[in-house]
Amino acid sequence: MPEIRCGFCFSAFHRVIQVSDYENLLYQITSRIRQSLDLKEVLESAVKEIFKLLKVDRVKIYRFELDGSGEVIAEAVNAETLPSLLNLRFPAADIPPEARAQFLKSRLRVIVDVSAQRKTVSSREELPLHTGTAKPTDYRQVDPCHLEYLSAMGVASSLVMPILHQEGLWGLLAVHHSTPRRFSERELQILQLLADQLEIAIAQSSLLLQAQQQAEHEAIVSRVGQILHYPLALPSLRQQVLETLVKELNASGGRLHLLGDRVNPHSQTYTIGDQPLEPALEDLPLWQAWVDQQIRGLVVEPNPEIHPAFARQELASLGSGQSAVYPSSQPFSGTLLDLQQDLWKPLVALFDPTPIRSFLVIPLAFQEHYLGYITLFRRGYNVSIAWAGQCDSNQRLRFPKLSFEVWRELRQDQPDRWSAEELKLLQAIGLHLSMSILQRRIEAMVRYQSSHDSLTGLPNRLLFTERLTLALMEADQSNEMIGIAILDINRFKRINESLGSEAGDLLLQQVAERLQANLRPQDFLARWGSDEFTLLLPGLHSAEDVLALIEEIMRHVAEPFHLHDREIYITSSLGMALAPYDGEDADTLLRCASVAVKKAQQEGLHTFQLYQREKGPAALEALTLEGDLRRALISQQLELYYQPQLEIATGRLIGLEALIRWQHPTLGFISPGEFIPLAEETGLIHDIGRWALQTACQQQQLWGEAGFPDLRVCVNLSPKQFYRADLPQLIWEALNTYSVSPACLELEITESAAMQDMDSAIRMLKQLRQMGIRIALDDFGTGYSSLTAIKHFPLDTLKLDKAFTQDLMDNPGDAAIAQTIVALGRGLGLTVIAEGVESESQLHVLLGLQCHCAQGYLFSRPLSAQGMMRFIQEYCAPEGEKICCKNRTTHLRF
Repeated sequence: MPEIRCGFCFSAFHRVIQVSDYENLLYQITSRIRQSLDLKEVLESAVKEIFKLLKVDRVKIYRFELDGSGEVIAEAVNAETLPSLLNLRFPAADIPPEARAQFLKSRLRVIVDVSAQRKTVSSREELPLHTGTAKPTDYRQVDPCHLEYLSAMGVASSLVMPILHQEGLWGLLAVHHSTPRRFSERELQILQLLADQLEIAIAQSSLLLQAQQQAEHEAIVSRVGQILHYPLALPSLRQQVLETLVKELNASGGRLHLLGDRVNPHSQTYTIGDQPLEPALEDLPLWQAWVDQQIRGLVVEPNPEIHPAFARQELASLGSGQSAVYPSSQPFSGTLLDLQQDLWKPLVALFDPTPIRSFLVIPLAFQEHYLGYITLFRRGYNVSIAWAGQCDSNQRLRFPKLSFEVWRELRQDQPDRWSAEELKLLQAIGLHLSMSILQRRIEAMVRYQSSHDSLTGLPNRLLFTERLTLALMEADQSNEMIGIAILDINRFKRINESLGSEAGDLLLQQVAERLQANLRPQDFLARWGSDEFTLLLPGLHSAEDVLALIEEIMRHVAEPFHLHDREIYITSSLGMALAPYDGEDADTLLRCASVAVKKAQQEGLHTFQLYQREKGPAALEALTLEGDLRRALISQQLELYYQPQLEIATGRLIGLEALIRWQHPTLGFISPGEFIPLAEETGLIHDIGRWALQTACQQQQLWGEAGFPDLRVCVNLSPKQFYRADLPQLIWEALNTYSVSPACLELEITESAAMQDMDSAIRMLKQLRQMGIRIALDDFGTGYSSLTAIKHFPLDTLKLDKAFTQDLMDNPGDAAIAQTIVALGRGLGLTVIAEGVESESQLHVLLGLQCHCAQGYLFSRPLSAQGMMRFIQEYCAPEGEKICCKNRTTHLRF
C-alpha cells in the first residue's frame, strides 16, 4: 500500500452524537447545494458545518492541480491549536502519484493515529451501512517520515476521504485534530455521505460553467458569422474577423494568412497586435515546415546544414512533400519551449525578444481544400504561488517537511496556454470561416469562368465589352482616342487540321502570351472567337500613335512560334476602329472593327486596315418573328422534345426534361435562344408557358396509358412566367385536366431568375412545394448569386451547368467547381444532375464526385414524344413501380 503524506488517527475517546445532529448536518449541506450555485460558498459552508459537528481542530478541502500539486481551497480551523493552511499550495511529492492512484481506484478512506503510530485504510465498499456492522479494525504501520510530517504540522489524528469528479481524483476532504481522536462508525458514514454531496456540488458547478462557456462560445461564433455577412470589402471583412478573434480569445496579437488561388494567385496576410520579428512569417520555409507537420502530417527530417539565421534559400526544401491525406482542421497550440528542439530552435529567435510566449494555429481547411490558417499569440504572465513551506522535491524524498510557514515563489513569463474548450471553439470557427472563404472563392471563380476564356485565360467577349463601355465613359472626359482592334489568325483551320487540335490550342496560348507580354499596361486583351483576339487600346492621341502600335503588334505576331519542337510562322489580319470617330458605343465600334478585319483579309495576308466609314456595311435589317411566333402557337409548329435523366450509379431513368422546339415553315429550325427572348419581350411567353405545361401533362397521361405511369417530366419556367401570381392555378389546372400526380412534375427555374427577387421567389417556391411539385434550380454555377442564399430556397434538385461538365477532364478550375457544387448539393440534401454529359470519361469523373444523375448526348439527344417512347420501350423495362435501364453497367452504355 503506498504511503500517504498526510493522515489521521483514532483518539482514545468516542463521542456519541445524536442522529438528529447528523440529519441536520446533511440537511444544511444539501440545502446549501440546492440554494447556491457558487461552489466556493458551498465548500466553505460544508467545512464549517463539519467542523462544528465533529468538534475537531481543522476541516479542509484540498484540490489537486494538473501538475499533481494541491491547494487548500476551503478550511475551518481552531487557530488556537493549529495554524491555518487556507490558500497554501503543497507540492505533488507530498501525495505521490501511487497514493493518488489508490485514492481514485479504491476510494480509500485513511485514518492515522500519530501517537499510536498506526493507521487504518478501507475502501468505500468496506464502510458499514449500519452501526455495529463494521469489520474488525485493521491496523497498519505508518511510515516514520509521514509521522514526522504530521507531527510538524501539529496533527495527532487525521482522516482523509477522496472527492471524485468525472472519473478523476478532484481532491480530498481532510479532518485534523491536535490530540488523539476516534471516529465512530456513524461519523464515518456521515462524512462519506457529505463527500458524496460535495461531488454533486462540484458536478453541478462544472455543468454550470460548461453551460456558461457554451453560451459565450456560441455568442462568439454568432458574432463571427454576422461579420462574414457584413457588406464590406473582403480585406476589411477579414481584418475585422481577425480583430474579433484576438479580442474574444484574450490573445495579444494574431495573423490571418490566406493562400492564393487561380483568381487571386498571391497570398494575403492580415495582422493585429503583438507580432514576431519576421513580418513575412508565413514565407519562412522553416515556419512553413513546422505548420505543415501539424496540419498535413508531413515529417521533416533535421538538416544539419541549416544556418541558425534560417535563410530562405537554405530551407527551401523543408516541408515540400505532398500529403496523402486531407489537411487537418484541428487547431494546435505551442509555446517557445516546444520550439526548443534542434530542428525548430531557430524559430525561437523570432519570438524571444517579443512579448509572445505561446501561439495557437487554426487551420482553414475543408476536405481537400487547404485555404490558409490563423495564428493567435498570447503574452507570458507572472504568477505568485504561496507554498506551505519551502518547496524542494529532492529534499522531500529524504527528510520530512518540518516547517509549513508561507514561502512565496514568483514564476515569471509563464506561457498562457489554450484550454480544450477554446480549441474546440476555434475549430468550429475555423470550419465556419473556411466555408465562407471557400464560398467566396467559388463565387469569384464562377465570375472568373464566366468572364474568361478557359484555354488562354484571357477575358472573353462579355468582360471585354464591359471594359470597353467603361473606357468609353472615361475617354469622354479626357478627349482621348480609343482603338478597338480585332486580330484574326489566318488559315488557323489549316493548322488545326495538319498539326492537330492540341497544337492549335498551344498556338492560341502562345499568341495570347506574346500579345499580352508586348502590350502597354493600360491595354486590354481578350479572346473573341476561335482564332480571333480583341484589343482595347486607350490613350491614343494621334494617327502616329495608332500606326506605331499596330505595327508593333503585327511584328510580334510575325515572329516564329515553337510547337512541339516544330518552328512555324503565321500571318494575321487586323482591323481597327477608333472612338469617337467610328462610333461612341461598344456595339458600333466592334461592328466597325469586324468590317475592317474582313477588309484586311481581302487585301492580303498579314495586313491591317482602319475602318473606313464610307465603305461600311449598309444598315442591318432586323428580322421580326413576333407574327410568325403567334401563328406558330396556333398552327402547332411548336413541339416538346424530351431528354432523359439517369441515375449514374444504377442506370435508373429518373425523369425527362421537356425542351421546346420551333420548326419554322420557311426558316427551318429556330433556336430557343432566339425566340424565347422575343416571347418574353412581347408577352407571348405566358401563352407558350401555358402550352408547354399542358402539353407535358397530356404526354404524361399518354405514357401512363402505355404502361409507364411514373415518369417525371421537368418543365422550364421563364422568369416572367415564374413570378406571375396565377402560376399555381395554371399548374393545378393542367395536372387536373390530365389526371397527373403533382409528384410527376418538376419545375425548373434558372439561378438568375431565382435571384431577381429572393423573397418573392421563396414564397412562390414554397407554395409550389406545398402542392407536391418538385423544384429544380437550373444552370447553377453560372450566375452571380451568393452560395449562402441557396440554402433558403426550398429545392429538390440542383443542376450542374454543362459549362462545367464539358471541360471536366481538361480544366482543373471546372473540375474543382463541379466537385464543390456536387458536395454542396449533397450537403443540402438535394439531388444533383449534371447537364451536357457527352463522354464516358466525363461520366467516370462525375461518378467519382458522387454526383447523383446525369443527362446529355452520351445517353440520348432530345427526342420527340414518339422518339422518347421508342427509347423507353427499347432500352428500359418496368421493374416494380420504377423504370430502370436494362443495361445497368457503370458506364451506362445504351
